[in-house]
Amino acid sequence: MNEEFKIILEDENNLLDHITEEQSALRLAVEKKNWNDLMTSISEINLMSDAFKTLDTRREKLQKSINRDELASYSETLLNLRSKLLKCKAENKAFASYVSISRSFIQQVVEKALPQSRNKNYSRTGHIVQPQPQSVVVNQLF
Repeated sequence: MNEEFKIILEDENNLLDHITEEQSALRLAVEKKNWNDLMTSISEINLMSDAFKTLDTRREKLQKSINRDELASYSETLLNLRSKLLKCKAENKAFASYVSISRSFIQQVVEKALPQSRNKNYSRTGHIVQPQPQSVVVNQLF
């Protein structure tokens, strides 16, 4: 059981290293506006996150069955994993903030370029529905 726990910790450590690398690639793709690389990075991060969740669930189950004295020998590894996980979460929050700010800016630009009527719209069931901006196609010459 301890050997399996050790293997899971190593796998989680490796996954977090790969997630961190992919987050750097994601940031680079955004900076260079390479949307294909961006989508690839997002897909890779999602796959690795799912794998991490599966491993973490297994680790938690095993950790409950290990006594405290044996678990103390893994404290440094667990602390290292926690710090890597916090780093990944901070990177995710920074990226989410960037996306939110960008979305808000683009929405403001579209609203000024194409003012929508501010009348209330109602659904078939009588609930108020927020008016959605009209579709806009922007042709950009390179």
